[in-house]
Amino acid sequence: MDKTNLLKLYRQAIQHTSFIENKKLRGWMPKIGSNDFRSVIRHGQYKGIPSIIKVSPHEDLLNIANNFNRYQKAVKGKPVIQVPAILAKGRLRGGQFLIQKSANPNQPQGIRVIKNWPLATQAEKEEVAKLYWDTVAAFPKFDFGEWAISDYFTMRMDKTLAAARDYGVVSKGFITTKEKDNAIAFIFSNAYKLSMEAFFTHFANTDIVKTKDGYYIWESDIVPKPEAAGIALWLWAATLYAYDIPIAIWDKEIRSWLRVFKKYAPRTQAKGLDIKIQVNLAERLLGTLFLDLPLERSPFDRLPKTKIQKARAIFRALLNNILN
Repeated sequence: MDKTNLLKLYRQAIQHTSFIENKKLRGWMPKIGSNDFRSVIRHGQYKGIPSIIKVSPHEDLLNIANNFNRYQKAVKGKPVIQVPAILAKGRLRGGQFLIQKSANPNQPQGIRVIKNWPLATQAEKEEVAKLYWDTVAAFPKFDFGEWAISDYFTMRMDKTLAAARDYGVVSKGFITTKEKDNAIAFIFSNAYKLSMEAFFTHFANTDIVKTKDGYYIWESDIVPKPEAAGIALWLWAATLYAYDIPIAIWDKEIRSWLRVFKKYAPRTQAKGLDIKIQVNLAERLLGTLFLDLPLERSPFDRLPKTKIQKARAIFRALLNNILN
């Protein structure tokens, strides 16, 4: 939906809920295309409680809220990622809204686990790895219907391959034809080694807040994902912000992260973990080369062309490390 109509939908939600926006705190509007937005998100108060509202014409926020409620009950009292309390949800003419309690009244966005993102200390890496595996172990079972691993990667690749042709990623030098073919072959020839499980849509330093009450995740639904997708999401999201870091140094950083994730992996999860991470990460790297970079999505929308070229070089280098 374009920005003007999405903001009209947001004002409809404000009138319906009496949500009071905090104009001093910056909200955001995730983009789908050049003037196509997925949702609008704002800080404020709902019935006197510091909270965040999300309004979307695209997302099934009522289903998302139901999944969150089920997850909250299953992980209550456990040292895992928490989902902020649901305060209100509902339908609008043309969309839905969801209001959640802020993690911290004085710091609605909380503090990040990694202070100097995307580079991290050893202690920060171990903190994240422990949190990830504890969360995976506590995750309740969800019935998403017949989701085979082939369904997941076919769905993802349909979108990215169509985009690759539309945006001319090969002709514009984002990736070569050989790299593209090799990456697709690698993903589908190894996908059978993974199983599907429930996990968050996103898992990154920018999605998680750390408070005295624990860790909370924002802007992330619960969906069917391949095993180890969370690890790949973390590494991929960090790489989005690594454009000013030399490739050799970033490659060393990724290897360090992998060692830590493997160090804390339960014995039942450790078998074949390398290839599971690589398959998921290859898919995410292709997604950026096919979509995020050509469309200059966040964080690339604020970068000069020279830094976009640096980012492209890092993503291609990581992809080739996996393929070779």
